[in-house]
Amino acid sequence: MALFRKLAKWRLLTLIICLGIMGYGFYRVVLVPISIELDSVMAETVAVNQKIASVPKKIHDLRRLRDDYVEAMSSLESINSRVTHETALPYFANELEEVSAKSGTKISSISLGTLATGSFYSKVPITITGQGSYGQVRRFIQGLSRLERAFKISDLHLRTTGFSDSVGINEEQILDVTLSLIVYVVPKGGEN
Repeated sequence: MALFRKLAKWRLLTLIICLGIMGYGFYRVVLVPISIELDSVMAETVAVNQKIASVPKKIHDLRRLRDDYVEAMSSLESINSRVTHETALPYFANELEEVSAKSGTKISSISLGTLATGSFYSKVPITITGQGSYGQVRRFIQGLSRLERAFKISDLHLRTTGFSDSVGINEEQILDVTLSLIVYVVPKGGEN
């Protein structure tokens, strides 16, 4: 019987050792890879959560970019609507004469320079000479700004010639005016 007890103890010890070896094998073969996989899944989850957390800011940035784009396109369309076609330059000269008549200045000449091609728009220098009082010249320049044309005043020369023919205390000094403009145009065959 003692032999059976020793045998039972050895079986129990063998069973415990086998279970230990099987447990260690289970740990190394199953649990370690699963924990490594869980760690990588957790890292990916954290990365996804960070990306999800950044989505509202990216949406805000994209909306801001969209709004900026819409505003830029609107500004460009506004500029394009003010750019004169080369074929419409005579109409621009008529508009200058109308502004002159409304302001009281007398235009003596309007001369168009040579078309200078640019990257998108071309430039045409225009020189306007005329006469008027200081107030008339000021109203003429203010009238130019209301023409809704794309141009810039590149030079303005005023020279005193004398006084007006009107008799009275409020005699106005007459000025000779030379005004140089650069008008932005779309060349023939171009689109704006």
